[in-house]
Amino acid sequence: MNLNRYWYVYAVSNILLLALGAMVNDGLASWSISIFLAGPCIIAPALRLTPGWLLLSLAVTGLAVDAWLPTPPGFLMSLLIGGALMVLFMRRWLGRVRRVGQVALAWLANGFCFAAFTLWAATSNHATGVNFIERAAVDLGLSQIVVIPISLWLFDLQDSALAFAGLTAPPPRDAEAG
Repeated sequence: MNLNRYWYVYAVSNILLLALGAMVNDGLASWSISIFLAGPCIIAPALRLTPGWLLLSLAVTGLAVDAWLPTPPGFLMSLLIGGALMVLFMRRWLGRVRRVGQVALAWLANGFCFAAFTLWAATSNHATGVNFIERAAVDLGLSQIVVIPISLWLFDLQDSALAFAGLTAPPPRDAEAG
């Protein structure tokens, strides 16, 4: 199977999701809340692509989104790749992952990426205290609630985009296959 045609579909759909998330966060800024949606971007490529194409897809996604984030260059890219490496490590034990399992993995990956992002924000801005902890807790709760329907939408969008491009969705890869 020629997987080198799949990576760009995943990269573009992930950039679309993160751009839509940025627009939603812009609207929520007046309420001092935000959502974090990095977790769903990791799962489908990590389950379906070989490691080389996975890294390329997430590197393109991360660098494109890092251009508009107030983080150091490559920060989101490193979060995405770190989450994908965890999924790659677990892939041999996961077996065939159904949609519910993919959503659960996206939920866990989103929590991991949110924790890493919050840790960076706390150390770089020296913003600790009750207000910071309350805001982080609210943002985490809202993000984890929203990530479930967003994950379902993204996975269907990726499958539809692959079909539109004349490709079939690659099956989740087994440990034996690579």
